[in-house]
Amino acid sequence: MSLFDQWDKEDAQAKVRHGHILVVDDEQDVREGLASLLSLEGFEVTTAQNGTVALERAKATRFDLALTDLRMPGLSGVETLMGLKRLQPDMPVIVVTGYASDEATARCMSEGAYDYITKPFDLDQLLRLIHAAVGGATPPPP
Repeated sequence: MSLFDQWDKEDAQAKVRHGHILVVDDEQDVREGLASLLSLEGFEVTTAQNGTVALERAKATRFDLALTDLRMPGLSGVETLMGLKRLQPDMPVIVVTGYASDEATARCMSEGAYDYITKPFDLDQLLRLIHAAVGGATPPPP
């Protein structure tokens, strides 16, 4: 038996991690769906159901990227973004929302968001954006 016969490709892929992502969304289906997708892509994922929990997690754990919903009960996505940037200034934060507006986009970007994407989003586009952000690339123009 060769070394490659003993190698389990799926097991090896499961151990390869591209980074640790914090997913913040008050909608459980969205939060769990994104967590599953990102796990399949090789990311370690931590979730938070609101901004307060996200900030608690960011105090305890270093993340490579955060995805946060804009409209949530309690802390808004902008307030969550601001808190995350205070705790981890170099962490890219992507804001996801179903309620796009020029004002909201401008506010998020002025507060340090890496980018802003609207729901429903194209999964391939979101994954490209996440890989670019984790890899340190400049976000593509809108």
